[in-house]
Amino acid sequence: MSDLASEIKNETIFQHRILSSHLESDLNEVYRYAGILGKDNFSPDQQLSKLSEDSVKEIREAMNPRSVYIRFPLKITESDQITYDGKSLYDISFANVNFSSHFLGLNLKDCNAIYLFSATLGPAVDKAIQKASRINAAKAVMLQASGAMFIEKYCDCLMEFLSEAESKEGNILCPRFSPGYGDIPLEMQKTFFELLQCQKNLALTLNNSLIMSPEKSVTAFIGIKKLNEV
Repeated sequence: MSDLASEIKNETIFQHRILSSHLESDLNEVYRYAGILGKDNFSPDQQLSKLSEDSVKEIREAMNPRSVYIRFPLKITESDQITYDGKSLYDISFANVNFSSHFLGLNLKDCNAIYLFSATLGPAVDKAIQKASRINAAKAVMLQASGAMFIEKYCDCLMEFLSEAESKEGNILCPRFSPGYGDIPLEMQKTFFELLQCQKNLALTLNNSLIMSPEKSVTAFIGIKKLNEV
């Protein structure tokens, strides 16, 4: 048994689900993820509006939003080391995981606990996108964008749920922070998969390039701090 596996023996991996009908859609976010919002004089015509609305509807019918999360005590201290460009580093420690970071350290500063979560829309979303990519490139783009919008909406929903629970203990949450951003390498995905048992609990897989399948899935850290320490 690995050190990480032994660490979670006495910790609880929680599950969270929501009906797809309970997630609000946002067409402007769909246009943004499709790369067309913000272009000069952008105004969706009737054809684009219908394509977008149909894509949102198809993804909503295909998706099964669910997640797992786990909470650990966190130790974070400012390191004596600095990065090559002079940024301060923070030593971060939880669940027998120890590493240093500047950007995540700033995000977690003053936190005393941390959530790790993994969320997914499920495999049917990938299948819908793959099918469209073979017959209708424009629709595939809008399905991709709709999936990106919905996974972000679901992560926001999960954070609201966790924030409400933590507020009862006088705590607040920091913004979520995913592997692959800032100075946290995608290699950290392996830690999430082991601690959260993602393959067992969500049927998620991680390929050799550290990309998750289903594609519309997210892992992230969420720091927890006392409200009176803000």
